Amino acid sequence: MSSDLTGLIISTILGWIAFSFGIAGCIPQSIRVLKTKDTQSISLTMYVLYCIGCVLWVIWSIGYTYEALSNLSSGLFAHDVTRTIICFANLPTLFLNIICLGLASVILTIKLINFLGSKKLKISERDFVKKRWKKHE
Repeated sequence: MSSDLTGLIISTILGWIAFSFGIAGCIPQSIRVLKTKDTQSISLTMYVLYCIGCVLWVIWSIGYTYEALSNLSSGLFAHDVTRTIICFANLPTLFLNIICLGLASVILTIKLINFLGSKKLKISERDFVKKRWKKHE
């Protein structure tokens, strides 16, 4: 086995390990938010930017995976094994970002619902105070 191929195999294994840790890192926050619906201490800006980043990683990963599949369909696999393996080694990145995007989108949706709900509540509280104040004048 060539050293290039060994390096690619090790890189792919590290990718799947990173995938496992990435998912393990997203799940506790998602479970907590789904159970409590509490998003007060979560940054809206961070989750918007994180979701955008995940979308961009998914697009990038799809491009590489598409290239690998087109290499297979055109018979280039036998001629360009290393390049095709590199493309398939990208699958952990694709899967991780699709799953993390889904989890982060749920959190972002709940955050937006809570954020917009709190804005409405503040407006109604202000109106309530104004009405009460006018009655006491």
